[in-house]
Amino acid sequence: MKLSKIKKTIEMVRELPTLPAIANKVNALLYDPKSAASDLAKIIEYDQSLATKVLSLVNSAYYGLPERVTNIAQAITMLGYKNISHIVMTLTVFETLKHCQTGSFNREEFWLHSVATAVMSVKIAEMCMYSSPEDTFTGGLLHDLGKIFMDGYLHEEFCKIIETAEKECISFYDAEHMLYDVDHTMIGQWISRAWKLPLHVVATVTHHHQEVPERKGLAVSQDLFIDIVRIADIGIKLKGCGSSGDGKGYQPKLDPELFKRLPIFEDDIYRLLEGLDEEIDKTKLLLSFAV
Repeated sequence: MKLSKIKKTIEMVRELPTLPAIANKVNALLYDPKSAASDLAKIIEYDQSLATKVLSLVNSAYYGLPERVTNIAQAITMLGYKNISHIVMTLTVFETLKHCQTGSFNREEFWLHSVATAVMSVKIAEMCMYSSPEDTFTGGLLHDLGKIFMDGYLHEEFCKIIETAEKECISFYDAEHMLYDVDHTMIGQWISRAWKLPLHVVATVTHHHQEVPERKGLAVSQDLFIDIVRIADIGIKLKGCGSSGDGKGYQPKLDPELFKRLPIFEDDIYRLLEGLDEEIDKTKLLLSFAV
């Protein structure tokens, strides 16, 4: 990719719609231990379209709640503060990036992979007794953010990467590095910085393909947060849940190096994946409201 194209890419990132204020507020609440359910309810109710989507989702047959939920405060009581926060973050991110849709890449399968990675990240964090397991959700959800931008704004290069990954039976990331000097993690970092996302989310977007010694530039680049999302990403690929653009013949591996800093083992990941089916069904339902 020529320098002129890289400069143009950075300019296009600057022109992207900002993440809606409601998403930033919900994101802030997720990381604020003093926040309350009433704070979240007020934010969601401010956006009538979003509130309607949340209530429709909560009242769907899948959740099988004993009574119809008629307001956001009640929804939070029934499904929990964190669950509703995650639903809102997912819906607002999807809405913001809809304009990047091109039709040549199965966006629903991509988002299925992304949301499943977010859910798996939280489960791994809980198993590891990570200090704030719910914080890993946004990192998991947005880890491949740069790919969405590439599909919409660097479409020729994006298609070439997909084609190469398929032909060579390699990952999207490896195909990028065969062809270009810029990859989705760099672009994702530019976007997440422009959106003023928390630094540990920026770090995860930037480093989720890198070994620990390769991670430089941010104070939180060595955080276990990144290891957790990285393992979740690979685990969801092994489960075959959704698609992240890798070649169909590519087989990811849970390298033993991944577990050196975490108090879990490879077998633990497979057990978590086996018990993830119900959560994945909920993810598919969420996608039906969002995509």
